[in-house]
Amino acid sequence: MFKKIITVTTLALALFSGPVLAEWKPNGSITMMTMFPPGGGGDILSRAVAKHFEDALGWNVVVENKPGGGGAAMAKILKTAPADGMTIGFAVSETFSFAPAMNPKIGYTADDFSFIGAVANTQVGWVAAGDSPYNSLEDLVAAAKDGAEIEVGVFSPRANAAVRAIGKHFGVEFIPVPIKSGNEGINNILNGHLDTTLVGGPQAPHVRKGALKVLASLEAERLIVGKNALTVIESGAPVATFRVKWTLAAPAGMPEDILKAWTAALESSMTNETLRAFITEKMSLKMSFTPGDLLKDEIIKGRGASEALIGFLR
Repeated sequence: MFKKIITVTTLALALFSGPVLAEWKPNGSITMMTMFPPGGGGDILSRAVAKHFEDALGWNVVVENKPGGGGAAMAKILKTAPADGMTIGFAVSETFSFAPAMNPKIGYTADDFSFIGAVANTQVGWVAAGDSPYNSLEDLVAAAKDGAEIEVGVFSPRANAAVRAIGKHFGVEFIPVPIKSGNEGINNILNGHLDTTLVGGPQAPHVRKGALKVLASLEAERLIVGKNALTVIESGAPVATFRVKWTLAAPAGMPEDILKAWTAALESSMTNETLRAFITEKMSLKMSFTPGDLLKDEIIKGRGASEALIGFLR
């Protein structure tokens, strides 16, 4: 009798203890679309996450770049893909919140996707060259009021709106300059072709070396690298905080067992020390897992905040 109780207890513990990967496995190569152009920080992170799935799980993941429209180009393709777990998309959460708010006719909403989860939070900063005469957002505003034409690299429609909103709040106009990635903005600054730029993480090693400096954080908190720079909220402009997450999504209607397998696979990346070092040290992002249901709630709230930002600009 005692032996039987132990056996049953052991079986129960085996069934219910600890997170385990679900039983679903891909039946071929997985297509992982990324909203980022080749070579940028987002593209590199996409491929690092894909490599985790390959190394840790043995899944074959083919990354395809689908840039355009702040992620809208990728999202439209992802929406119509089969919900069989073989096609997923890597993007920032604003793809599913800001883009539909800016253009309600864009062709998709958050309900068109199954959200697997997020692996990290952005570190969006407003940066300038290390030898720039500007040291803060306050300096930029003062210069603009004195007639200086301040150019700002913007890597997405959301970044464009943020720059315009901050300028409007302070009664000045900055000049948004479209760039394809944060790295492009950094290179333009280092080569003397751009005054300042917004960038979401790749600035960190350049800031550490003194080649760049952070003028302001566009996150709710100060940045990990460049902590002396105030947030835009601390600077008096609570209209343009990002709060964006690096997100993995799939088409809506994904069967529960497949979604659970993908969620477990993504959550397992939190213990991958190589990936953690890349995210936290190389890109200086905040590595943190957000489950899909909570992520969707945040995206829906983000759309409301985006609509308020867009309304402020009208």
